Amino acid sequence: MSNGATDTVTETLTATDLSGRVSGWWILPISAVLWWAVGFLPWILHEIFQVLGVEPSSLEEIDAFTPIPVAAEDAVASLVTMSVIGGVLAGAGARLARHRGGGAVAAVCGTAFALAAAGAGAWWQVNAAAGADDAKADALLAVAVVGTLLGLVLGLLAALAPAPVRAAAFALPVVLADGWLWGLLPGHSAVPQGTWWIFAVALGIALGLGVDRNPLQMLGWLPAAGLVWVLQAAGPVLEAVSGYFAPGAPPLSIPVVLDAAWEPLRRTTFSADEHDLGGWVVGLLLGVAVAGLRLTRGIEEDDEEEFDELRAFAPR
Repeated sequence: MSNGATDTVTETLTATDLSGRVSGWWILPISAVLWWAVGFLPWILHEIFQVLGVEPSSLEEIDAFTPIPVAAEDAVASLVTMSVIGGVLAGAGARLARHRGGGAVAAVCGTAFALAAAGAGAWWQVNAAAGADDAKADALLAVAVVGTLLGLVLGLLAALAPAPVRAAAFALPVVLADGWLWGLLPGHSAVPQGTWWIFAVALGIALGLGVDRNPLQMLGWLPAAGLVWVLQAAGPVLEAVSGYFAPGAPPLSIPVVLDAAWEPLRRTTFSADEHDLGGWVVGLLLGVAVAGLRLTRGIEEDDEEEFDELRAFAPR
């Protein structure tokens, strides 16, 4: 009989579960594709829109396509949004593997390969262009690397960690989700905009997925909600520091950048006016609904397992 408090790492996988999973080797290309082709899909579509004429652009802009947007407008916010989302998806791909440990290693290796290929290609293109000394390509590439590593860790936690940790791991993707979705539309950058209904849906799903088979796991929503509350400052913070990474800006100074980020972080965190309370209410209600469905499914699975155990003792 299964234990209701069993977490994702130690749960027993049945033959049916294993049949739906893949070899760890497949996670290598899957994680690479998830990181770039899905995580950076807004950027890829942006370039396609320019080629098709959906977005106005010059021939120079079309010819200057880079695998990741290290030379685009709003490059910092776009890089953070897409690299984190891509990293989360790549890390979560480890859950598809038959052996979670091997899947995690494969996800890390596949993401690292994609990051090295795309990052090196973008860095080379930008530095080969005129005015490369002022392009800040090195700093922007570092932003992409840090964002990817952070997203990858969060994705692995979401895939392999116990339910309460999983809910907290989804906090940053919840905040960045609306920027990624808006970036899919012509004329929009992948910049967090605080769209309340996207936030509400993302928050509800994230909290709901933070529950497996034990209602007490909903206590994990408290730290997760606290993280989301603070991280809702991501949009204002990224906007405040973007100018320091712009081409032609003075040499970067980490203390100056951190000082610029502190004010919007403080203002957003300690002011309820900066948060759409209606979005929070809808998100929490949706989270309860999703968690309820998952708990119901868990009870049904426990009943089926108990019936199977009793049937083994039935007379033939």
